Amino acid sequence: MPKSCRVLNGNRLSGPFPMVLTNITTLTDLEIEGNEFYGSIPPEIGRLIRMEKLILSANEFTGPLPAALSLFSNLTDLRISSTNFSGRLPDFWGRLKRITTLQLEGSLLKGPIPFSISELTNLSDLRISELRGSGSAFPNLRGMQSMKKLVLRKCSISGSIPSYIGNWKNLKHLDLSFNKLNGTIPPSFDGMRGVDYIYLTGNELTGNIPGWLLTRNKITDISFNNFTTGSSGPSPQCPIESTVNLVESYSPEMNSLNNVSPCLKRNFPCLASSDRFSLHINCGDKEATINGTTYEADTTPKGASSLYISPGSNWAFSSTGNFMDDNNPDDNFIATSTSKLAIPNSELYTKARRSPLSLTYYGLCMFSGSYTVELHFAEIVFTNDSTYSSLGKRRFNVFIQGRMVLEDFDIEQSAGAVGKPVIKTFQTYVSDHTLEIQFYWAGRGTTGFPNRGSYGPLISAISVTPNFPIPSGKSRSRASIALVIGIPIIAVFTALVVGIYCIKKQRKSSMQKELRALDLQIGSFTLRQIKAATRNFDTANKIGEGGFGSVYKGLLYDGTIIAVKQLSSKSKQGNREFVNEIGMISALQHPNLVKLYGCCTEGKQLSLVYEYMEYNCLARALFVEQYKLRLDWATRHKICLGIAKGLAYLHEESAIRIVHRDIKASNILLDKDFNAKISDFGLAKLNEDDNTHISTKVAGTMLVFYIREELSWSW
Repeated sequence: MPKSCRVLNGNRLSGPFPMVLTNITTLTDLEIEGNEFYGSIPPEIGRLIRMEKLILSANEFTGPLPAALSLFSNLTDLRISSTNFSGRLPDFWGRLKRITTLQLEGSLLKGPIPFSISELTNLSDLRISELRGSGSAFPNLRGMQSMKKLVLRKCSISGSIPSYIGNWKNLKHLDLSFNKLNGTIPPSFDGMRGVDYIYLTGNELTGNIPGWLLTRNKITDISFNNFTTGSSGPSPQCPIESTVNLVESYSPEMNSLNNVSPCLKRNFPCLASSDRFSLHINCGDKEATINGTTYEADTTPKGASSLYISPGSNWAFSSTGNFMDDNNPDDNFIATSTSKLAIPNSELYTKARRSPLSLTYYGLCMFSGSYTVELHFAEIVFTNDSTYSSLGKRRFNVFIQGRMVLEDFDIEQSAGAVGKPVIKTFQTYVSDHTLEIQFYWAGRGTTGFPNRGSYGPLISAISVTPNFPIPSGKSRSRASIALVIGIPIIAVFTALVVGIYCIKKQRKSSMQKELRALDLQIGSFTLRQIKAATRNFDTANKIGEGGFGSVYKGLLYDGTIIAVKQLSSKSKQGNREFVNEIGMISALQHPNLVKLYGCCTEGKQLSLVYEYMEYNCLARALFVEQYKLRLDWATRHKICLGIAKGLAYLHEESAIRIVHRDIKASNILLDKDFNAKISDFGLAKLNEDDNTHISTKVAGTMLVFYIREELSWSW
């Protein structure tokens, strides 16, 4: 029987999936990428059992991935990126034994990555990114010796990086960025001389940076991790003139060391001696003066894996990622308008800086205070005619100070046309002299139109102005004179303050070292991350108050929603006890226990970072009038069963057996699918308020357990 092929890429077709295609049973190749099809994929697609290549990317399909795909035993190439498919990633992959290319990026699918992926030993190109929901350990890919391109980006993968990856002889591209990977870089990676790109950005990797990595002459990015000083290679300095990006790669506890370059430290400390009150950058182009304001030039061709610091050291940018599949080793990270722009202030929009994955601009040495941030955009890559060059769709996310301010941002859609400028204005606050603006591609939009490599963030100009009066030169001089006169008076006071600070610093450092020594499967968050996520503990984000302290909703820079529990200042517990409790809590992992993401030991208060539970607690769902939920019997049974499973795990199944002893409706949290999860287990010792009635005991002592009466009469 002859093979049949239908290639309908980039035709602006819309409507539901064409049912007529399901009748072409000889079809072996179906490509409908870059259209506007919507709705679910009908089960009738299962008739196409001869299918070898199926590309559905860059459409608006919704619903779960159809189970009928498991019938395509001849399939070798499946691409379903940049869609709105949702639900859990199915586990039928083991039936697709012949598949060599599998791309599942930028959808609404949930993890974890199923075990059956390990059966696809013929894979040479595997790309999974932006998975939602709970995470998982690194999938078993040991048998995939043919792997050339492996992308597992932002899939909430935890644990260590498997050493067997370093033994893959055919590997060319490795991207494990923006996960929760910990431990050290495997020694076997020293042998990956043929790998052109290695991205380990945005994880929780620790230990020393390997010396071989610092001298590697191919693209490598290990920025935003938790490394410590010491290596067998040269000590990196700022600016880094190499193909290795190390910006903010060191642990927060390294910030106090003078022998560590500022660009390697967390939060990118100030390099200059004076404060800045504004920032204006003409991204990707030469210097321009607009209405009396000078926008600094930004013309360096750097990209892929690089850090650039401006000549005046008042701003910098870090770029991560390369444009995949464009078959061009020399990617262009500056876009130029395809036509002359007849718009006001065209000097700001003729060129733009772009990135295939993540682009972060830093405003350095900024004076602490409130600022207005203006981001200038114009779509200058795609055209506004009906030609092939007009088919592209660009979508990306924008974060300021770690908070997402734009999601799935489409420049053309926002401006109303290509080549037309649009300015987005935001308010932010700088408290540690560093302003951070990140542009991030989350796998959305087209990647193949009008040509391969036309995707990712695009920024034309950045303007940052203060919302406060700038101190005058005279007032600064008077302040300086006052300081000089007052130095003898405050010397003794300063010595006392420094002494107290050193003692506290030593205690904090001790706690951080003890946490690291436990090799926990959780992350360490900086106070800046926590403040950015919760908008500086804004009362509007407060979602609860308990015996242990206040709870706030937060949003991390990668889009993860979290719950931050501030431990009460009443706690008299010492560092060692705190570390031991965190070790115990992190060791308890179960679907019906609230997951602990990590902790923050900076500042005056200790904080715990948990997964966010959409329906809050059972008590609110049952008794608080404005939040009451209509729970049918099946849902109530599901909640009861979840509570029972969680308690059974705590009491009998976990390695560290815990008796909760305070099960009540307010300690039962509900996620968006009404899965019940037990909270506040193992926390009793973190709060030693004499009045508290909460207690948790290690199993083996007297078992005291009761169910609050509301759990019975309210049902």
